[in-house]
Amino acid sequence: MEVGTAVRKTVPGATVGVEVYDRDTATVLTSLGADHQFPSMSLVKLFIALDVLHQNNWELPGVPMQQRLTRMLSGSDDQIANALWSSNGGPAIVDRVVRLLGLTGTEPPEDPGEWGDTLVTPQDLVTTYNYLADNLPPPAHDLLYNALYHASRTAADGTDQYFGIPEGLPGTTWAIKQGWGSSGAKAELNTTGLVGADARYVVIVLASAPLSAYRQLPAALTNGTAQLAGLVSGP
Repeated sequence: MEVGTAVRKTVPGATVGVEVYDRDTATVLTSLGADHQFPSMSLVKLFIALDVLHQNNWELPGVPMQQRLTRMLSGSDDQIANALWSSNGGPAIVDRVVRLLGLTGTEPPEDPGEWGDTLVTPQDLVTTYNYLADNLPPPAHDLLYNALYHASRTAADGTDQYFGIPEGLPGTTWAIKQGWGSSGAKAELNTTGLVGADARYVVIVLASAPLSAYRQLPAALTNGTAQLAGLVSGP
């Protein structure tokens, strides 16, 4: 079953964006609405972390900042994201990362204070993960990858963030960043990450649905992501 169909079986009104990329063969394995914009929710924390490191010329910051970046990513800590967003220029963070990575469908939020409303596309998120995997000096890469690899089941706000990739692709190795929340009258749920041995695959599944479907979205996204198991089961 196709990913979008599987998600909409549980949440009929959902809009779904998907891209799966094989980094070994430089091939897009499947794609659905890859240039459609979705509110990023906590996925923007990837941009915040990348920007902190880039502004430091990719040198590792002091241990306290390393710990804050790790906590922001692995536990999806909003308080740390709020502080770094505010101190580093808010929407300017997104603008800098767009230029750095050459993103084409990513835009800062209309309300500068609502970082979760940063708009992203599946295609741009594949670019982001490929940049993280291939372009960062080893210390910076390891800091971010290890934070994503050790993403906790329970996020800082109490959310179970193992929907999508962790539960939909059991038995795989993953390093994930998840996103959840609401934007206007829409519920938003995003599962993204590097999957497989040696981080071979980039998996992006984004979903937007009526706010009334918020509680159903985690199971729907997990069911949709499970449809990708055959694509990412290679060695």
